[in-house]
Amino acid sequence: MTLSLLLNEYYEFIKKIKDELNQLDAAQGDGDLGNTMVGGAKALKVEAENTKNIPDWLVEGGKAFRKAAPSTMGILIASAMIKAGKQQKENNRLEWSDIQKTMIEEIMKRGKASRGDKTLLDAFIPAVNAFEEASDQGVSIALKEAASTAKAEAEKTKNLNAKTGRSSWMGDRAKGNMDGGAWLCYKTYQFFADWVKYEEKKGEKS
Repeated sequence: MTLSLLLNEYYEFIKKIKDELNQLDAAQGDGDLGNTMVGGAKALKVEAENTKNIPDWLVEGGKAFRKAAPSTMGILIASAMIKAGKQQKENNRLEWSDIQKTMIEEIMKRGKASRGDKTLLDAFIPAVNAFEEASDQGVSIALKEAASTAKAEAEKTKNLNAKTGRSSWMGDRAKGNMDGGAWLCYKTYQFFADWVKYEEKKGEKS
């Protein structure tokens, strides 16, 4: 499957869970996470059709995502993509630790909102670590481990009761509301885990 087709499937997947993400985000943020991600996923899909290689797509896709989704989530994802693309173009390697550092730096730039928005990284970083630990066993196993870890970390955000400093803050995670960004992290890993599993089965049949 080409990158363009994969991103088209991801776009359709994000559209399906848009309302769920908006509902989760409404408990703790602006309630627009789903809308933001649909716009961002569409931008990534379009850039995948226009670029010929992964590094260029990461850089240009990151820029397009930032423009289409000018939110904390958009800034974090865009910054990570652009950093990854530039790394690959310069030395053909990808260091997750550098991407994590970039995302953390961007969170800190958000000022008072950094406390609440950190929950995305609370799920993302353990998931990345789980992926790396299992990567020698194959991509499908690594993604499965990452998805499982991200889900567990997202579930933990139900017990958080942190204030972000946003004027839109209305929710209380102690009431059982999960962080939308952390849940998106899990959903995304799960999407790619399912996709890899499907591709592997298709390969076995051919």
